Amino acid sequence: MEDNQFPREIALCLSGGAAKGAFHLGVIETLLDYGIEIKAISGTSIGALIGASFISGKLPKEILHILKSKEFKKAFKLSLGNGYLYKIDMHNPSLDKLLNKKSFEELSIPFEIALTDIKNAKVEYRNSGDKLKEYILASCSITPVISPTEIDEMLYVDGGIIDNFPVKALKKYPYKILGVNLYPYRYEVPSSIFDWIKKVVFVAWQAPNLSKLKECDYYLSSNELTEISMFSFKDLDRAYELGKKETREYLKKYQK
Repeated sequence: MEDNQFPREIALCLSGGAAKGAFHLGVIETLLDYGIEIKAISGTSIGALIGASFISGKLPKEILHILKSKEFKKAFKLSLGNGYLYKIDMHNPSLDKLLNKKSFEELSIPFEIALTDIKNAKVEYRNSGDKLKEYILASCSITPVISPTEIDEMLYVDGGIIDNFPVKALKKYPYKILGVNLYPYRYEVPSSIFDWIKKVVFVAWQAPNLSKLKECDYYLSSNELTEISMFSFKDLDRAYELGKKETREYLKKYQK
């Protein structure tokens, strides 16, 4: 439900979407430019990584610079023959730059992470404790592309498998919620068997998340995100600028 004026304080829900996540950075950058204060964040996968980096004190342009660096790409080490393609190097310097806090309690505002407990096939939400970095990287473990993450003898993978849009985690805070979704649903009738398979898989995966959109007070996405690859670094600038553009256009609707 939209009011006539956009609130000056909000909670922010950031979906997963791998390299599409630079869109989140453009959104945050523009919110800051408009003087809008972010009071709580929930995130899955890249949404969790960007949310934690921002709350830790990094500005969106700084985060984008790190994501584009050769150092960050080296955080993903080829690991064939183990059931996945890459393994995250927990000690990579760029990850230490992005995630320079050890615990949730060190963060400046409340932060909620969604991740998947693969053994028990359920989603978990974390918002406290001293394993902030581990939980964030677990939420980013897009298995089988990236190896699962073991924490306290439990095996975790990408939170987006079950909850790619963790808006419910923000309901306990007294702020209007802006949801940012990197997977907009664009209706098109498939023209081949392969396209039908992709469409059915997408609907099966995203239908629960799309139904959550009505739980947001405000919602941002862009059909142009469907043209940006999840697993390529070449479109980071494009996604970032798209996030800025869409947010500016959205906020203009609330200006007197």
